[in-house]
Amino acid sequence: MRRRIRKKPVLQEKAEPYLYLLPTIVLFVFILAVPLFNLFKYSLGDSNIIQGFKGWNGFQNFAYLVSPKFLGSMWVTIVYVFFGVIGVVVCGTIVSLALDKPIPGRGVFRAIAIIPWVVPQAFAASMWSWVVNAQFGFINQLLRSMHLIENNLSFLSEHTALATVIVVRIWQGTPFMIISLLAALQTIPEDIQEAADLDGVTAFQRFRFITLPYIKPVLVTTTLIITAWTMQIFDTVYIMTAGGPARSTQLVALEIYAKAFQQDDLGTACAIALCVLGIIALLSLNNLKKERGDME
Repeated sequence: MRRRIRKKPVLQEKAEPYLYLLPTIVLFVFILAVPLFNLFKYSLGDSNIIQGFKGWNGFQNFAYLVSPKFLGSMWVTIVYVFFGVIGVVVCGTIVSLALDKPIPGRGVFRAIAIIPWVVPQAFAASMWSWVVNAQFGFINQLLRSMHLIENNLSFLSEHTALATVIVVRIWQGTPFMIISLLAALQTIPEDIQEAADLDGVTAFQRFRFITLPYIKPVLVTTTLIITAWTMQIFDTVYIMTAGGPARSTQLVALEIYAKAFQQDDLGTACAIALCVLGIIALLSLNNLKKERGDME
């Protein structure tokens, strides 16, 4: 006699995947629940690092979000994030396409390309501070030795500091884009590539109609991750400029630090952090909606 295979109840089949995920979900909730609760709590009250929460004050902390000083920091952050992310995407795409070709020493070049990502940010910031130093920096010495300039250039002045830290951000973020896109490029079927070669398509046509559709999901997701990371950058800019000169590089992350640790205003710092968290959450939700739309 054949043994009858008992079918699991429908409810049990639907609930089983969630049971496997339950330990991770519980851990995730416990890790985030308390910090999020304190973030909301402190943003609605008077608080500081030493005494903690002192009392409710309604939405007074959020009034700072419409002040000219904070709006100036928001504008600096928008410029920093926009050009930083665009630079990472463009440079990462170009380099990954180049490293996907069978060129001599490809493994060595791939290893070198990852170096900026694995270097600690504090060390990288200190290194770049020396490289762009106006008096004895490597770039100025190189340009003077080539007789391209007579007087040293100031890369961390009020008008150039933001551009300099954006370049550093591109240098740091590009390797992550390269790694992600190189993995995505491996998914393109070889027969499609061979058919394109036989049809004699141009490099631009190959990228637009073959490469881009295959790497688009990874490209979009990686861009979102880099955007969220760039919005939270603190140590690199703090070490190189500390938000100056004249607040020209005063990012929102530095504004949070200044409020919490320098001005002893933890409540306003939490209000700013809540604003940043909301922006990142909206970007993530928008990306999820797009992914669901593409799947459907």
